[in-house]
Amino acid sequence: MKNTQWIHIALAALCTALLLASSCKPDPPKPKDPVTIYNNLGEVKDYCVFKPGTWWVYQNDLTGDIDSHWVASCQVWKSTEHGTESWSKHVTLVQELFDMVVKTNFTDGLGNKCYWEYYTTGEYIDVYPGPPSQGFVVTGRKVWKSGGTYNDIFVKPYFTTSNYTPYQLAFYPKYTVSGVEYDSVRVFRVENDGVFPESKTPTVPGGRSDYYFAKGFGIIKIYNQGYRALDDAVWNQTWSLIRKKIVQ
Repeated sequence: MKNTQWIHIALAALCTALLLASSCKPDPPKPKDPVTIYNNLGEVKDYCVFKPGTWWVYQNDLTGDIDSHWVASCQVWKSTEHGTESWSKHVTLVQELFDMVVKTNFTDGLGNKCYWEYYTTGEYIDVYPGPPSQGFVVTGRKVWKSGGTYNDIFVKPYFTTSNYTPYQLAFYPKYTVSGVEYDSVRVFRVENDGVFPESKTPTVPGGRSDYYFAKGFGIIKIYNQGYRALDDAVWNQTWSLIRKKIVQ
């Protein structure tokens, strides 16, 4: 009889312990609510995206050379990405992207006949600890038969310190080029620029460039600090917009 009583007591104690253990067990983490982040080009379109039918004519202030550019193709589309990491599985990133090809008949002093491609790849969704930021870097790609050169030439948000490449060197509410006044001009500084459209005078590749972007017009001026290939003389030259037709 006593043994049976002790067995009952032991069983009761075991049940109580099991109940306590189950009640103390933490609840599994709740799944995070789905989040969709929209990253639109916004002002990038105003400064960098133009439709076929757009053309620009630039003049080199140092040499008098003329260079005509025109939009051969331009695409704007939306990209959707879903997070794959533990911290991003609940996040969807929808963003606008663009790719624009600009052609020219100009041949520089090194015999290069090039075309330019401007595009952005946007932000990445699997950024720890997240979420991805909302911004764009526009890359300029100068392409010729023997290869190509890449430079980032425009950035949004408008970083204003040299910790970034490129960075916004200046902003002008009004700025005049070739007798024409433009609104909301942003100047981006690029170090060691291989995309700069060289003149017919051969120059040493690279050098520091400042790109002047006017809202609604694109690039209206490029200033480059470089050296003449013949004798390494300082060769600081500027391409300035003198005529244009804009289609957006």
